Amino acid sequence: MRRAIEAIRNRGDLDVADELFAAGFVNHNGLIHGSRLRPEAIKISAAFHRLEFPDLHVSVEALTIKEDTVVLSWTAGSSSADDPEDGAFTASQKVLTGITRSRLADGKIVESRTEWNRIQACHDLGGFG
Repeated sequence: MRRAIEAIRNRGDLDVADELFAAGFVNHNGLIHGSRLRPEAIKISAAFHRLEFPDLHVSVEALTIKEDTVVLSWTAGSSSADDPEDGAFTASQKVLTGITRSRLADGKIVESRTEWNRIQACHDLGGFG
């Protein structure tokens, strides 16, 4: 999971999706959800995010593992030049936070469910008056 964040989301190394995600990966409650996705869909999603938000950086806040399930708490925000080098976000930055629970089988991610602060994100982007 940490490698998926660092390689795919933060560095744009999209081919890593082939190594990390199962052919029948299912994403619940994410931006693309409810259907079986191939690693190719993960690549497309990550590429679109990187085009729309080129300075977006996702930080792993906590990661726990229990049997075949990984729970990842994350924060996403700007990685602009005025950010500290350790990747920490300042209190004044608008950030997106969430938790992703993933199930693994045979060393690959087969299913994920993501919860994130959608209402705050919409407000920050001007979606609510």
